[in-house]
Amino acid sequence: MIGILGAYSGIYLYVVGAATLAGFGVPLLVAPLTWGRWFRWDVQQATPLTVFLGRSVGMFLCVLGVYAFRVSGVPAAQPFFFELLLWILVGMLALHIYGAIVRAQPWTETVEIALWVILILATLVFYPTG
Repeated sequence: MIGILGAYSGIYLYVVGAATLAGFGVPLLVAPLTWGRWFRWDVQQATPLTVFLGRSVGMFLCVLGVYAFRVSGVPAAQPFFFELLLWILVGMLALHIYGAIVRAQPWTETVEIALWVILILATLVFYPTG
């Protein structure tokens, strides 16, 4: 299973980069509280800290998304990026499972657990083998 579609790892990175930028990075960077409301978080009041932390996560995700584009054309760098991506995805899965267990997140974040599982599996399938 690991790397069965590794020949297409560069294309996968383009898709991951675009999805990261469009779905998470840019929205969090530009309007973190609006993004939170879309995902059903109870955002009653904007504080400088919540806006700053949301934008910080957004900036991190934008860098990750852009770097996915960069690495897509550098086969020698792809294994490192895929490993980093897998660690991030496993961390997000654990975070969302914990949030579901302690009931600290809206239902949309609990449903997102399936997304993290699918992304982990897809990343393993497209893992570069050459």
